[in-house]
Amino acid sequence: MPRACDSCSVRKIKCNGRTPCQACVATSLPCSRLRARKKSGPKGPRKRTKEAIIEIQQTQGENEQQPRNNSLGAPASTPTSLSGHSTSSPAGESENNALDRRNIAHQPGRRISLSSFSRYLTIYHSHLFVVWPVIDKDELLLRLGDADDKVAYALAASICAATMAQLHLVDENEGCIYRSMMYEAEKTRFMLDYPKHQTTDAPLTSFFLHVLYSNLGNITKSTLLLREAITYAHIMGIHQDAFYSDLHPDIAQYHLRIAWILFITDRAHTLQHDIPSTFKLSPTLPELRPSQNSELGQAFCSLCRLFQSFDDACPRDIRSEHNGLLGAISTQLRRTQAFPFCDNEVQRADIVVTDSWLRVVLWKAAIPYVDATTDPNDQGLSVSFPMSVARDLLAKLTTLSSCALEAHGPGMNQMSKLFEVASSVADVIICAPDLADVGSVHVGPREILCALSSLITSLRTTGDPALLTLLREKMMACALIGPGQLMQITDVSEELENQEAGCSSGSVYHALIRFTQE
Repeated sequence: MPRACDSCSVRKIKCNGRTPCQACVATSLPCSRLRARKKSGPKGPRKRTKEAIIEIQQTQGENEQQPRNNSLGAPASTPTSLSGHSTSSPAGESENNALDRRNIAHQPGRRISLSSFSRYLTIYHSHLFVVWPVIDKDELLLRLGDADDKVAYALAASICAATMAQLHLVDENEGCIYRSMMYEAEKTRFMLDYPKHQTTDAPLTSFFLHVLYSNLGNITKSTLLLREAITYAHIMGIHQDAFYSDLHPDIAQYHLRIAWILFITDRAHTLQHDIPSTFKLSPTLPELRPSQNSELGQAFCSLCRLFQSFDDACPRDIRSEHNGLLGAISTQLRRTQAFPFCDNEVQRADIVVTDSWLRVVLWKAAIPYVDATTDPNDQGLSVSFPMSVARDLLAKLTTLSSCALEAHGPGMNQMSKLFEVASSVADVIICAPDLADVGSVHVGPREILCALSSLITSLRTTGDPALLTLLREKMMACALIGPGQLMQITDVSEELENQEAGCSSGSVYHALIRFTQE
């Protein structure tokens, strides 16, 4: 193929290869071939790829050359935390990265340093221990000092990876260590013979990997990992009261927390994805008590009781002769769940959203089999029950920040629970449009649905795109949006993406205040 002349190359047009070429003659331009010909095809690895390769090579070289040093050193700076503000300067990050390579223990055969583990385990303890109170950070770090303890290594890697995914800490700077955590957790886990150990490390490692892949949207793998964690728990017997008969009270409470977290997660995950639940707790288990540690108070126990009430209230086979079942279910949930006061926003958000979600789920399960009424004042059997639940939910959410919703609790993300409430409101509006005019002159079911949809799309959580599509279609059916407004229900607005931390210290969604005050 003839080489293009300089003029045609700059103009990016076809050249016939002659001298002068036809294009240059037509435009009265000089025709020359003086430019050096550049290499065709890829020009080499991207800058980010090259930096990742160099970092891995440097780390591996230090692993081979430096003697083992078990001191943890000073933990690295914490990245963007739950409050959305960075706690370190760029200079501090550079110094900590240097410490990570030079002064912190690098153990043979391990790609992740103790300083990296310390960094993200500290974040877990600060923000997620109230959600999953099953890991003693200091004890796990001591175990990581033993290079032969591969069980602790796999557990720590899974916790750190899940923490980064849960709190959305993964960016360009954190991507390399995030992928390393995932890879090391999976690789080490498959090399271990967990049945030989018979400890809680096995179910916890599988559980935190379930959390990781749930945040990544890999439902099949997250489901299999949750089933694996439950199977380990079944083998150990922590779901049976006989397991706790000879245990010290503190150790018994620790195993009870693991059992209840698996129970909650199993119920939420199976409800969301319409698969059978597999983890059932013995009704004679010892009572789960609040820890003396203020970080684990009454809120976690209340959440467990809430799910237990749901499990007890929802019969295995709902039949039409169960007249008044919906009223009994709703009454039981409201009576057993007294919202405790707690300083932690994540716990408050989890209880508030979960309570509303479970009531709507029970309503959807029972409403086809009971004699429902259109009276909005009859909260037991009214078809407008989801509207009442949604109104109460919005009123409670005005005191919470968006970050409290994004750092969701056990089971599934809050976006999925909020979607279930919003979807039920939309179903009522579609099936019974006359009910949409019942209520305040200013705030009705349509306004409530708009507020919920705006809240859902404002969250920085990894949700199922199919849910957003379904919500968009239902809002179109309710005549709440037109074709030109579809993107408002499918994408987070540019304004929300450009907020400093993606969350506010005030209300979770400022428009909700207007809906609840009018």
